[in-house]
Amino acid sequence: MALSVVWMAPILIMSLLVAACSTISNEVFDKRISEGIIEYRVSFPEMTDESITASLLPESMIYEFNEKAFSSHFEAAGGVFKNRIVANRDTKTVEHQLKIFRKKIKVKMDNTGVIQMLSNYPKMTVIETEDTDTIAGYHCKKALVVYEDVDIPEIEVFYTTDIKMESPNWCTQYRDIEGVLMAYELEEFGVRMRLEAESVQNTPLDPEALATQDDYTEISRESMDVELEQLVETFEL
Repeated sequence: MALSVVWMAPILIMSLLVAACSTISNEVFDKRISEGIIEYRVSFPEMTDESITASLLPESMIYEFNEKAFSSHFEAAGGVFKNRIVANRDTKTVEHQLKIFRKKIKVKMDNTGVIQMLSNYPKMTVIETEDTDTIAGYHCKKALVVYEDVDIPEIEVFYTTDIKMESPNWCTQYRDIEGVLMAYELEEFGVRMRLEAESVQNTPLDPEALATQDDYTEISRESMDVELEQLVETFEL
């Protein structure tokens, strides 16, 4: 038995070395960016360009990220309204910040809160396709999102795996898609919004880019929904 163990030891050591070298090699040759900024163009498919409401809504969204966290933010009505979401995959926390004039409020969620929030979204199925496209210089795969409610139209989504983020959509309705979204849609309180990446910057982030804010008053998610609904009604002139 002892001779057998001694004979197996070199094989075990070699196996461990091969596995370790393979891991190191993959990390060394992985040229995907893992930190940077994506700028998205924002449009509203159900509104005309002449709509007064559309003129008050955001035209772009900034998405700052590293391998474990992201911050997305946009503003509207000349900066009167600012919306920001900070999510950290390692801590499984999300902070949603909203600034309206001088009012600053926020909602903080742990993983349980995120799951409860997502359960309120319409149930959907992600169908992978063979179609691809290039968006902002990145190879993207196309998926179709089909809703259980047949009255909700299906959505075309494009995403890339050429950006190094693990489970980038873990806290969104697109959590089943393992890639960074480059073209997709959102609908909140009856407003449908389409986002498409225009540029991707491979750049170190400011330390504050992914930081939460202490000067915001914390409220419940239900209260935040009321604030957002009232905000949307204000825009509907």
